[in-house]
Amino acid sequence: MAHLRLWCAATIVLVAALAVQVAEAQPLAQRKAFQALTASELLSLRRGVAQMMARDTAPRDSADFRRSWIYWVNTHQYFGNDCPEAGPIPPNLPNLPGMARVRTWTQSNPIEMATWCTAEHGNDAFLPWHRMYLWYFERVLQEAAGNPALRLPYWDYATDPVLPVAYRAATYVNEARQTVPNPLRVEERAPTLNDGSTGLLLTVRSAARAMTATSYGAFRIALEDTPHGTVHCAVGVAGCDSGLMGSVPVSPLDPVFYAHHTNIDRLYDCWLRVNEAARLPSDPVLLNTRYTFVDADGSTPQRRVADMLRLSQLDYAYTAGSECPAAVAAGGGPGSEATPTDVASAPRVALTGPTQLEAGVTTVPITAPLAAPAGGRVYVVIEGLSVDVVPGALYTVYLADDSGRRVQIGVISFFNFTTPQRGAHAGHAPSAGRYTFDATEAVQQLSLAEAAQPALVFEPTTGLMDSTPAAAAARISPQANVRFDSAWFVRMP
Repeated sequence: MAHLRLWCAATIVLVAALAVQVAEAQPLAQRKAFQALTASELLSLRRGVAQMMARDTAPRDSADFRRSWIYWVNTHQYFGNDCPEAGPIPPNLPNLPGMARVRTWTQSNPIEMATWCTAEHGNDAFLPWHRMYLWYFERVLQEAAGNPALRLPYWDYATDPVLPVAYRAATYVNEARQTVPNPLRVEERAPTLNDGSTGLLLTVRSAARAMTATSYGAFRIALEDTPHGTVHCAVGVAGCDSGLMGSVPVSPLDPVFYAHHTNIDRLYDCWLRVNEAARLPSDPVLLNTRYTFVDADGSTPQRRVADMLRLSQLDYAYTAGSECPAAVAAGGGPGSEATPTDVASAPRVALTGPTQLEAGVTTVPITAPLAAPAGGRVYVVIEGLSVDVVPGALYTVYLADDSGRRVQIGVISFFNFTTPQRGAHAGHAPSAGRYTFDATEAVQQLSLAEAAQPALVFEPTTGLMDSTPAAAAARISPQANVRFDSAWFVRMP
């Protein structure tokens, strides 16, 4: 009998061990590029989105309202006096471009107070917070769709710059063979993007510059600016701060928000995989920060950033997409490049003083020598950028030589420009009025040290392929008054 008990115990241990091995061997669920979705997966996505939208009218204190579309918009941000991170409520809000169906909100119960208006922008919590937000949103979407296998798709706009047709179609045929409105389409988008006649410019959709960073801070800043902020502005009905995607507080009202942010999360994962241990954020204050979200059953768990930092902790992965750097890179750890703090404190050469940006192309002559140190990097820093009214267009920034040749060094998007920074993680944000552009390749290509009259060029754009400077300038409010205090050239050995 004793032998039998030992045999049974050993068998149980063996079965448990095999179960662990099988579980570990199971492939992670995959988030796919939107174009790779099957017909049934797309139907499931639409069903989940439509169900969440239908819950917008549920009682405010119900689990259904916590799992509604508008609740998750408000979890991000909303216009209301108790969401100061969203900035001031715009005057005549419903009369602004793309804002006719936007309303103001006020928290009405303790759960809303714990979960609403928690989005992080302009600081190092930006990427971890949005990863957590997407994960819980996905679980609610699965419940709404009745499909636990449903995963959020991503829009890989670096290779597919035209908005996927599933977001543009006015109607679709559901499982009951009924033609019904498409919940993925909204009218508050740039019209030529929404009708498929144009796509996103490479300058606004590419993460190539962010992928060259080797420190978390530099990468986060670059990615949050481009393509994160630039794509938001290009999709918005009339740029930033217009609705929906162009306005931070209401951008999740547009379903394409989630395909955009899933792609940002994928790009973050691509960059981390080069050297995850060295590249993950390590600030203990950030890692121990807790956020409260709504789960699929309507409950409100609180989780630490450290517990949801890696995809391996969250049981999903991404299918292969564009712009991922090599899996192994030399010098991929911290300290192999200049950090934002290094650049801010390094010796500078003044390029220009107070400058007003015109609605059209603005050319700013500079006389400083722009040679890069051997093996070093050079940066152009724009300080004190400010506006009276967010202009509705982006500005592509170039370095140019005296022959008219020019090389792009960055894009100013104005997304999140009027939103205050949050908490102890605040480090860099467009709203702080500073943009730092790595100009090393531009200096090398143009041989600017020998140029007789180099210049900074600021050219307005809508961010779309059909943009012209004149068309972009026409969208800029006469009250915009875009200006900056100074521009500097920084050399880093």
